[in-house]
Amino acid sequence: KEKARAFAVNVLKLSRHVRSKKESVIASQFLRSGTSVGANLSEGRRTFTRGNFISKHAIALAEAEEAGYWIDLFTDAGLIPPDSEFAGIRGECDAIIAILEELVSSARREHERDLRMRARKRALRRNAAKSAAARPPAPPSAG
Repeated sequence: KEKARAFAVNVLKLSRHVRSKKESVIASQFLRSGTSVGANLSEGRRTFTRGNFISKHAIALAEAEEAGYWIDLFTDAGLIPPDSEFAGIRGECDAIIAILEELVSSARREHERDLRMRARKRALRRNAAKSAAARPPAPPSAG
């Protein structure tokens, strides 16, 4: 969360810098994708289901990857001088992407494992119910 917030601050600064070069359209797209990372992570922390958690974090990952695209484009177009304060922003972005890739992948694996376990439990309950229904009724007790 803190990495995403620090990244968002740098995105704001770089977006301002790119706007000053009269590239306001791509600066706006970069600003939206770069700041969306932290917003989706914050929202994902407050979800009630694992599926929503995965979804919000996967969106954050996609937004981080898009922000990385814009950073590469700015670099290739000469909008980020190599010795500027923005020189390390691609590394920040890559670190966030790596963390999110692992988190989303791990959460998906756990979710799939939980779904398989629930399916097995349902099948066992169904089989137990069928077995109980197939048994002949107990003879009345002599009393």
